[in-house]
Amino acid sequence: MLNSASASVAIVVPTYNRPDKLARCLTFLERLDGGPYRTIVVDDGSPQDLAPVCAPYEWVQLVRQDNAGPGAARNTGAKKAEGADLLVFTDDDCRPRTDWVRNLVTAQNGKPLLLVGGKVENALPDNVFSSASQSLCSFLYEYYHSHGSEMTFFTTNNMICRREDFLALGGFDTDFAIASEDRDFSLRWKSHGGTLAYAEDAVIDHAHDLSLRSFWKQHSNYGRGARKLHTTMDGRADDRPKIENAGFYFGMLTYPLRARLRRPLSQAFLVGLSQVAMVAGYAKAIREEKRA
Repeated sequence: MLNSASASVAIVVPTYNRPDKLARCLTFLERLDGGPYRTIVVDDGSPQDLAPVCAPYEWVQLVRQDNAGPGAARNTGAKKAEGADLLVFTDDDCRPRTDWVRNLVTAQNGKPLLLVGGKVENALPDNVFSSASQSLCSFLYEYYHSHGSEMTFFTTNNMICRREDFLALGGFDTDFAIASEDRDFSLRWKSHGGTLAYAEDAVIDHAHDLSLRSFWKQHSNYGRGARKLHTTMDGRADDRPKIENAGFYFGMLTYPLRARLRRPLSQAFLVGLSQVAMVAGYAKAIREEKRA
């Protein structure tokens, strides 16, 4: 049963055909300090019925939509969260720590046009592909925030904002069906006068199990998403820089060594491979545009 303090917060979790991951995520959400929190699980057209997964939790509202992508699912969840002041976003493969929501809410504090993102850790340290993918994201957070870059963004698996501001902005752009909806959202947020703040103590562990094949596919999709982002920025006459300097890429490749991560040479190689995959995905997107 929801208490008065938690009733103003709604957690939105998009999901597609991953009942085991969703079930595990809900067990972690159940343990949150100050909870339970109203949680809206949006089933993005899964072929399998997810109602049995959500049924044990009275604080979970399951909403089903036709398959339209995670961005559209998050928008659906936000619209269904009537009465909530704050929206918290995470994914079904995430394992929030017990003080996660409390720390996000403290950092956001009901401030208008403030988007707060938390810290994401790799929950699968023995998987070098998952580790490398997370180290790349960690580098981007470190670089953009330390340099005050206009390209600062927060991933959609750990963020909070006022529901009023989210709806006024129009939510996530559903044209980003593959990737980069988080970057586009962050850019539009800042263009509308909003600010971004990082809450390092609001931590989730991300259990994104990757193989070489899925690692390549993920980063190829990031390349396709980057192409969509760049064309969208061009359409809005957004002149923010799209390509970073050489020091950025050198820092990216050497980050696993500087951060003293596990298997640093393997991770550094995979970070480099991720950039090859991104270029391949970017080029594929251009070819698709030409064919269209």
